[in-house]
Amino acid sequence: MKFTLLYNLSKITPILAQSQTSLSGGASSALGIVMLIGFVFGTICVISGGFAIRRGDSDTGKMSIIGGLIIAGAPVIVKALFTAFGIGSSTVDVGSFQ
Repeated sequence: MKFTLLYNLSKITPILAQSQTSLSGGASSALGIVMLIGFVFGTICVISGGFAIRRGDSDTGKMSIIGGLIIAGAPVIVKALFTAFGIGSSTVDVGSFQ
């Protein structure tokens, strides 16, 4: 019984083996998707902060705008920190800093 279970489990292909590229290519694709979701969420936070200020809740609106800018700009901030500390070869390239 134990042998047949191990034999059947050995036929299952691991999920990570489905990637057609290298590990860094798969990580780059995954981080690109995370960056896209973060950018959309950050933009929504900035817009909702503007609506909060329009309603008269300026404190919540300012915090939402600042938080949205940090969320949307996080990849660029991290890339700038990597470049400043001499680690310019990150997995996801968001542009060049000069």
